[in-house]
Amino acid sequence: MNRAMQIRIAVALLLGAALAAFGLGSPLYTGGGAAGKAPFVIYSLTLTDPHLRVVHVRGRVFGSTARTVSLRAFAGSNGRRLEPIGLLATGPLGARLAVEAGDGTWNVASGAQDFSFEYDVGLTIGDRYAADVRDMMTFIGDDRSRILGKDVFLVPELPVAGGIIVDFAMRPGWRLAASSPSVRGRVIVNELAELPFTMAASGDYRTFARRIGECSIVLAIADSWAFSDDEFFDVLCRIVSEEIVLFGPSPRERYLFVCDRNPVMGAERFDYYGIHYGGSMMLLLDPRLDRSDLMDTPMAIIAHEFLHSWNGEELEPSGNGFLWFTEGVTNFCSYYVLREANVITAEQYENRRRAISERYRANPYTAKVPIGEAANSDMRDKDMVNLLYDGGFIAAQALDSRLRADSGGAVTLVDVVRRMCENTHGGARADEAAFLLAARELTGGDLSGYLREIVHEAAPKSLELASSSLE
Repeated sequence: MNRAMQIRIAVALLLGAALAAFGLGSPLYTGGGAAGKAPFVIYSLTLTDPHLRVVHVRGRVFGSTARTVSLRAFAGSNGRRLEPIGLLATGPLGARLAVEAGDGTWNVASGAQDFSFEYDVGLTIGDRYAADVRDMMTFIGDDRSRILGKDVFLVPELPVAGGIIVDFAMRPGWRLAASSPSVRGRVIVNELAELPFTMAASGDYRTFARRIGECSIVLAIADSWAFSDDEFFDVLCRIVSEEIVLFGPSPRERYLFVCDRNPVMGAERFDYYGIHYGGSMMLLLDPRLDRSDLMDTPMAIIAHEFLHSWNGEELEPSGNGFLWFTEGVTNFCSYYVLREANVITAEQYENRRRAISERYRANPYTAKVPIGEAANSDMRDKDMVNLLYDGGFIAAQALDSRLRADSGGAVTLVDVVRRMCENTHGGARADEAAFLLAARELTGGDLSGYLREIVHEAAPKSLELASSSLE
């Protein structure tokens, strides 16, 4: 199918979705005939048991010519997969189709016909941040819910036409905000690859939207806070605007920020959580957040998660060995952004930098684990997570100082990250070699030895000598 045909189908689906949402029609469908070879998919979600948090998922595949279609489950970074309950598939006249289970896939004997598949998903999770389930960010409560695509959807392994329809029928009257365009309870996902990153928040959320350049920013916020929604959204948009200025046009046209209270705080946990899934951002904040904190370091969580649009998504890390860059450099740059956007003062930044340095020195892993080997696969190991983020921050700070010194103040770490993004468009890998290449292009110098020392040796002494690059 050529691009023009895909666009026509996508537009037709979008128009049909809008008409159907307002009761004026139904999705346009031409079956397996002249519409072309690429099938299209419609999903619907229904809350069948509010007490047990059970969601019923139904998918329909139209226009497939394959005799067997595999349905695939998304796996999280810890390897945890969606396990559908009671999966069954039916043909166009309701006849049951054979389904063969594999490793994370279910093969449907569709016989080159349109078919439906359905299953239940149980979402009763007490602590969503335990090591084995922390990837699952879907939540269903009595007054609101948020659904992340990878937690609920099986997807057909087919080249599917754009404009995937997803109907969210969670509770009557619940308004919907989504990371993809939506009309009432219907969301239009651009392509199948975006489905796992699609988030829909409904129920007792207050929603706000603003256009920043070519990017739409949507906030869904719940609960009561010491600050007003408008104040919070204004700071969020200031941070987003500053990052677009620093790093270039945002990789996506639409982002949804969902702000909720963090349900799992404590000495062995973290008071603030941020999670980035494509165009979906989760902000789980301390309910004790004071109004003055809107112009303080807790707002780094917003800067951090949105910055992952570049360093993390556009610059996708090549394995765990580059996590120090993905998280540590993002951590450092997020405070840089807060300074540039006048969200925090130089004194607030210095206080934060000092606190990070002290925590890094006191960390029991510092003397024996290089920053480049830190990992956060188990969020319950708070010291290891701190080594990754704090050590990465300090390494990034040292690199920034070195870049400035080598260039007479003309090149910063932000410039190198931006150049890496530009190079990645040409197919470059997001790894240490890509960083060294970008730094050499901008400064003419070779940082390989210095990088090896500060990242791949435990407690390198040169980090203790690195001063704040923002002084």
